[in-house]
Amino acid sequence: MNIITHSNKTPLAEAVPPSQNGRPVETPLAGAAPPSQNGRPAADDLDSSKSAESSEQLAQENKRLAQENARLLQEQAQERVLLRTLIDNLPDSIFAKDTAGRKTMSNPADLKKLHCKTETEVIGKTDFDLFPKDAAEKFWAADQKVLQGQPIIDQESCFVNDKGEKLWHLSSKLPLRDQDGKIIGLVGISRDITEHKRAEDALADERALLRTMVDNLPMAVYLKDLAGRKTLANRMELEYVGATSEAEVIGKTDFDLFPPEKAAVFHANDQEIIRTGQPIINREGSLTKPDGSVIHTMGSIVPVRDAAGRVAGVAGITFDITDRKRAEESLRVNKEWLLKRTDELSRERLLLRTLIDSLPDAIYAKDAAGRKTMANPGDVRNLKCKTEAEVIGKSDFDFFPKEIAENFQADDKKVMEGDPVINREEYFLNDTGEKNWLLTSKLPLRDQGGKIVGLVGIGRDITERKLAEDALRTSEEKLRQFTTQLERSNRELQDFAYVASHDLQEPLRKIVVFGERLKEKSTETLAPESLDYLDRMQKAAGRMQILINDLLTFSRVTTKAHPFAPVNLAVTASEVVNDLEGRIELVKGRVEVGSLPVIDADALQMRQLFQNLIGNALKFRRPEEPPVVKVEAQIIPDPVTPGKQLCQLSVSDNGIGFDEKYLDRIFNVFQRLHTRNEYEGTGMGLAIVRKIALYHGGDITAKSKPGQGASFILTLPVVHPKKAQDNNTETTTKKEHQP
Repeated sequence: MNIITHSNKTPLAEAVPPSQNGRPVETPLAGAAPPSQNGRPAADDLDSSKSAESSEQLAQENKRLAQENARLLQEQAQERVLLRTLIDNLPDSIFAKDTAGRKTMSNPADLKKLHCKTETEVIGKTDFDLFPKDAAEKFWAADQKVLQGQPIIDQESCFVNDKGEKLWHLSSKLPLRDQDGKIIGLVGISRDITEHKRAEDALADERALLRTMVDNLPMAVYLKDLAGRKTLANRMELEYVGATSEAEVIGKTDFDLFPPEKAAVFHANDQEIIRTGQPIINREGSLTKPDGSVIHTMGSIVPVRDAAGRVAGVAGITFDITDRKRAEESLRVNKEWLLKRTDELSRERLLLRTLIDSLPDAIYAKDAAGRKTMANPGDVRNLKCKTEAEVIGKSDFDFFPKEIAENFQADDKKVMEGDPVINREEYFLNDTGEKNWLLTSKLPLRDQGGKIVGLVGIGRDITERKLAEDALRTSEEKLRQFTTQLERSNRELQDFAYVASHDLQEPLRKIVVFGERLKEKSTETLAPESLDYLDRMQKAAGRMQILINDLLTFSRVTTKAHPFAPVNLAVTASEVVNDLEGRIELVKGRVEVGSLPVIDADALQMRQLFQNLIGNALKFRRPEEPPVVKVEAQIIPDPVTPGKQLCQLSVSDNGIGFDEKYLDRIFNVFQRLHTRNEYEGTGMGLAIVRKIALYHGGDITAKSKPGQGASFILTLPVVHPKKAQDNNTETTTKKEHQP
């Protein structure tokens, strides 16, 4: 190994150069007198023995110094060899340059970097001889700063090699000084950190990729140090704490970001993990977001350890499981609903089967091949079997003659093609040759996909009905004749009542007139008993006249009615109240007429209706309280006929009332709830009102309690269509004969 030294200074300032034979040259000590030429002492040397002794001592001292110098040179040489060996075996590139930038030393690592084999190839050369111009200029500029006394420590530099590869080096350059401190060059150390830089770049890429993944994970991710300060927070974590950038949360604790009670729980969890080193996995909880919404969460927290294995913090992830919770709740509800529905279906199926088995009709089901899959007891009886098991799996050919079975099969085929049979009457001959009639319906049976997989049939035995229809048909003519005769009898009866009433009027008038004359002329001659008889006769004739008038009114409801026309009920009621003014004053009563509508009606009959109802209310009063009668009305929809309107008319009083068990009785002819001595009248008033209501296509009812007054409620059509009056006459006649 060649050791090259470019210093013009000796290593030691006082080193003695060796002689030619290798022994040191004896150099006289300073101050010693040089010897004479002939070797003898000088004449002025008074003490030659002392001089010789001193010379000897000087020689010995020089010898010692020479030996010490040789030893130091040997040690220095060994140190130089050791240092060079160390330098040559270091992986770093080590070199030295003079002030002109020429290489004065280059270790093998530096040679390798320069693509040289021996140090001789680089000694005396500059960077311009060894590197591209741009790189050499950078190195030269850096060297000049070092030569000016500015060292470069751990400077990263990059250059591109011949292959176009980017190479990185970590370099340090220090000024090289002589013994006087003068800068005579520089020494440099350069480490190839290309792989390190590539690793750093790869690590940076991985970190960037990892951070991108972390920031875009559908969960909150965070890191905390031992003090609970955030050192990392991804996008979801920022959303949970209401921050817009990571800088807003780094260095802050949960107490800075969450309510105190929530932060205390988080802090306790973190400290427990730091203390025990045990993670928390998949713990569920809830979190209130900054917008006030509450979400369900599932979090895991694990300890973060340093290179020595010590816990240095915690890492956590938090999932928003609100959707999962909702799905679980929905699943739970659906499961409960399904169980409930299954139970309901089971009960419905049991109920349906119980109902099917309890029906008198024959109900059955068949598959696509015509085999029975269900038969209720009615069908089992029709097939002359005892149990359903005897029927299941069999076809009509197992129970009926071939001809009948083929007809049934043809029907079934049409039904399974989507053509149902609805309420078809059919018969077959039984064992005795009699007709057995059935009302049959068959419908296709479909699966959940809508595919026809069979049919369901219902057969009702209508033999008795058919016999009854035959019997009914034979008697229909008799019934029609009877109805015609009854209608004729009703008309004749009405005519008779009208004629009889008129015929009775004349004798009654004569009885009344002659009774008055007899009373006027013979009052003084007749005995008191005779006068009493005469008075009773006149009163009876008066009652008879009132009864005849009521009968006439009753019969005229349908026989002498006028065509329907608009009638203002308010005007009609007011006129009736005026007619009854004297009677009202007599009983100190009051009649209140509310807002009444205009309806299609017979005006005279409406007047009669109000007169009878208001008159009854004034008559059946309580002695201790003046009567108060209220007449009101409202328009209501017809519950039977959509679009049709009804007038609901009510006449209420505060009179004696009645027990509603007599409700059906009070509207019949000649029906009275009180004696004639208690309350006068013929028992025809409410019957006339009911007949008028029926004639107008309406009806009447009442509500009452004894001692609490009564309310009579009529419902009358507001508008009558054409020909309705004739229909009402027929309806009135029919309803009058109903019990």
